[in-house]
Amino acid sequence: MTLHSVATEDGLALAAQIARKEISVREAADAAIGAIERLNPLLNAVVAERFDAARAEADQMDRARPERPGPLWGVPFLLKDVNLYSSVLPTRFASRFFAEAQPKGDSTLVRRWRDGGLLILGTSNTPEFAGDFTTEPLAYGPCRNPWNPEITVGGSSGGAAAAVASGMVPLAHGTDLGGSIRIPAACCGVFGFKPSVGLNPLGPWWEEIAGGLDSDHVLTRSVRDSAVALDLTAGPDLGTRTGWVPPQGGYLAALEKRLPSLRIGVTVSDAYGRKAGPAQVASVERVARLLEELGHHIEPYAYPLAVQSGTWFESLWIVDILHLVTERSAELGRDPETEELEPMTWAFLEKARAQTALDHLQARQLMVAAAHAIGKSMEHLDLILSPALSEDPPRIGTLTFGANGHDLDRWAERGYAFAPFATPANLAGQPSAVLPVASTAQGLPLAVQITGRPGNDALVLRASQLLETLNFKSKVAD
Repeated sequence: MTLHSVATEDGLALAAQIARKEISVREAADAAIGAIERLNPLLNAVVAERFDAARAEADQMDRARPERPGPLWGVPFLLKDVNLYSSVLPTRFASRFFAEAQPKGDSTLVRRWRDGGLLILGTSNTPEFAGDFTTEPLAYGPCRNPWNPEITVGGSSGGAAAAVASGMVPLAHGTDLGGSIRIPAACCGVFGFKPSVGLNPLGPWWEEIAGGLDSDHVLTRSVRDSAVALDLTAGPDLGTRTGWVPPQGGYLAALEKRLPSLRIGVTVSDAYGRKAGPAQVASVERVARLLEELGHHIEPYAYPLAVQSGTWFESLWIVDILHLVTERSAELGRDPETEELEPMTWAFLEKARAQTALDHLQARQLMVAAAHAIGKSMEHLDLILSPALSEDPPRIGTLTFGANGHDLDRWAERGYAFAPFATPANLAGQPSAVLPVASTAQGLPLAVQITGRPGNDALVLRASQLLETLNFKSKVAD
């Protein structure tokens, strides 16, 4: 087993080799650890590691190998440094105020991943509190794109995307409250799927995150890995009041079903009518033609005006930052020092403290109105096809709060102009996938986005797999 072979397999293929005893879990772990040690000094994708403990766990798994290992049993994995907690690594939210945080115990998703045999090697880089369109936290430094180290990996699951794209691990945890799985997937040329809100549980410490915008899942090298990972985790947790139930047979099995003739709405403009860049438009139009040639119905689509979210969108999730900082202050018995939080976080906290309970409720009502409008606009459609981004991924240092004059309005305007197609699916709780279909003139991945109705996760995955077979599978060569 070589570093190259582990770096190029998807999770299912790697687990199958382990199940056939062609390689051991320890060999797979050592190969992934070797790739991280070799590549991370350049990419800065992994910000905490537990390599010795993971090797010991791998040895134990090899000694106590089950007769029929699960489909991802023994596969190396990374957690993102926000949202979820584990018993093996602290969650530090990429914040210096949480630098000495301790492990809290396994969130339900983490327990389900570990029960399924995924081997946690460490945590991945993310902006502070997952609050940016680029992964450049002051606590860890910028994460760099495997395709071009001067280009952003996007945010906020940038470390996960860079790790999967570069061959460190086959799949990695991501979070998505405004595109944080899909934006990095587009920048790094991997598959990023945001499930329907509530399909993957967030408990036991949260029922919902970011006012109900957020979904946690994984970034992967293949559509089938995303589907099988969903089979490990999907379904309500104990005590969860809401949530979707997986289809009978699961999501991986659903990929074997033939796609029916679909009605697909196509847009290359965001909710404000701004058209994406020429390369992004060309990619969407090419994919639309391919789908039409295969017998699917294609028609123009426009986002409803209610999707123009404005400043109220931030009101839904910045209160979570205020909660986390307040909770941490109570643990430490002191407030954060100025340098322990980034300037943008201080601006978020000021805005969160200034809003009233009525402001927050009104923001939630506007989210509901946007979701209803999107649902009505899709009454006769199965899917929406759009660009993943409105432009090519820009250089590191151009999307940050500092680069935009330490002004929240300027920062938001720049960020949402870069990635305006992601947030509608968060507002409506829809399943939404991003996958590469071409390359830019500079050799960067070009991706499209497929979005379905809430609960139709299997259909989005099946359509994504169709496009995966029609177009190139993006991976970074050694």
